[in-house]
Amino acid sequence: MYKIVAADLDGTLLRNDKSISPFTFAELERINSLGVIFLPSTGRTHVEIPKPIRDLPFLNYGLCVNGGAIYDYKEEKYIFQNTIPMETAIEVYRFLKDYPVCPSCVINGKRFVQSDENGKISDYILGVMAKGIQFNCTGTYDIESKIKEINNDVQKMLIYPLDPKYRDEVMNALKEKFPQLQISTSGPSFIEVNAYGIDKGVALQRFCELKDVDIKDTMVFGDAENDISMLKAGGYAVVMENGTPPTIAVADEICPSNEDDGVALTLKKYIY
Repeated sequence: MYKIVAADLDGTLLRNDKSISPFTFAELERINSLGVIFLPSTGRTHVEIPKPIRDLPFLNYGLCVNGGAIYDYKEEKYIFQNTIPMETAIEVYRFLKDYPVCPSCVINGKRFVQSDENGKISDYILGVMAKGIQFNCTGTYDIESKIKEINNDVQKMLIYPLDPKYRDEVMNALKEKFPQLQISTSGPSFIEVNAYGIDKGVALQRFCELKDVDIKDTMVFGDAENDISMLKAGGYAVVMENGTPPTIAVADEICPSNEDDGVALTLKKYIY
């Protein structure tokens, strides 16, 4: 039997309104009663995982910031982190000044987003930013100074092109300039930057080691490109019907969409 179920959230476990269906809740509760660990796996920070997930009484861990950290909710601490060195994050920020983008970074679970002199984040960025993370964002006019002020390494950088048509150009430029970093995307309006070698697959492997579980005994759900590493690493890869073509290409099985309880239906089918 599978011992760990790792599931992406947006577009996978959660419905489009960011809620969790009663059926899905019941299935997660059921597999927990069987001793299966549920591991939400997301690009969000541990404080940004939607409340319906954080409120699950059996939630113990979260794979966060695209695999840059694993958080223990019971102990209220990170049990794994791989961060971008502060100096490298500053180099990225300086490099991006030549591009039409709005950069942001995550430090200790808190997001800092480039803003105007008054700390106001642009309406465009707020429009393309996931609504579920806005409460955790602080506008800052100079991210470089903010990083130096906090004096800590960066868990993740999120880059918002001021026009989605620039996304691929900026992403390719970052990959060429910073081969020591992990550059990916899970949406048309932003680019995600993590420490080199860090992705959801690496973090899942590390979590399995910490829990003394063979990674073959994991079932993994996803829908977007930033889930591919985890889908490839896990024991059984399930991709949502609404998944992107590159993600569907690595699936062992395609399940109904996030709106149609695809995760819950698959759990019911295989874990009993």
